Amino acid sequence: MSVEEIFECEKRTEDNLYDIHFYMEGSFWRAYEWSAYLSRMFPSELADDERLRVIKKLPKGYDDGYVLVGLQLSSFDKYFPNVINNDKVFEMLDRHLVIHSKEFFTGKDFTDYEKILSDWKSEINASPKEKKNNKKNNINTEKDYDINTLINDIISYPIESKNLIECVLFLSSLKEVANKITKTT
Repeated sequence: MSVEEIFECEKRTEDNLYDIHFYMEGSFWRAYEWSAYLSRMFPSELADDERLRVIKKLPKGYDDGYVLVGLQLSSFDKYFPNVINNDKVFEMLDRHLVIHSKEFFTGKDFTDYEKILSDWKSEINASPKEKKNNKKNNINTEKDYDINTLINDIISYPIESKNLIECVLFLSSLKEVANKITKTT
């Protein structure tokens, strides 16, 4: 799925408010934004420090960044007990899975999910490494580029350690710079 499609799935209605979407990225399954929130808050016997670790990314173009959690398929039983074998709540699609978790959140009112998500995200700090990477790994589309500088930026971009959204944002900034270079030549 594209970045736009992933974030479109995170927009909720009453019908899908409790759905947790995970997307396969390499050997990990990742949940973003509201799905990350539900994943973290999922009722289980785990202590708070044992729950899924939330990562906050600060890519260019996202004012307050975005949050995600990730895990391997073999860890689903630990974080989502009794879900993976329940066909009523666990839906496996191609490189996308959905946990229909409404029955696990009985008594919880998430109708103002956007405010809940915004408040939760504001409490999460990006790691100092992420703040440094955000500055270092985004192309500054305002500075003057020539083809050699652009190639060097592409070669030095650590794509192996980036997730799908970061790679698409990087590609988008490359396209913008390439358009500027071709207009000046």
